[in-house]
Amino acid sequence: MSMYQEKAKECICCGKHVPLPIVLKDYNGVKVCPTTYYNIKEYSRIWTSIGSRPTGGIRKHFSEYVQSLVEIEKSNESV
Repeated sequence: MSMYQEKAKECICCGKHVPLPIVLKDYNGVKVCPTTYYNIKEYSRIWTSIGSRPTGGIRKHFSEYVQSLVEIEKSNESV
């Protein structure tokens, strides 16, 4: 198994990465592929800019995994 296949196992954003990620990003201690990382950053930016959880019309463009990571982050900020 290649080192990229081993690295890809650390990211649980989807069942299978095609193509395999070459690097993984760290988001609050969670290893994610670059696509998921930038989706998290964008969803978080949108949430911050509107001041609350985005509406369904926006959320539908982001995976449940991305949404759940950002919701955890936002709930921790309010504590």
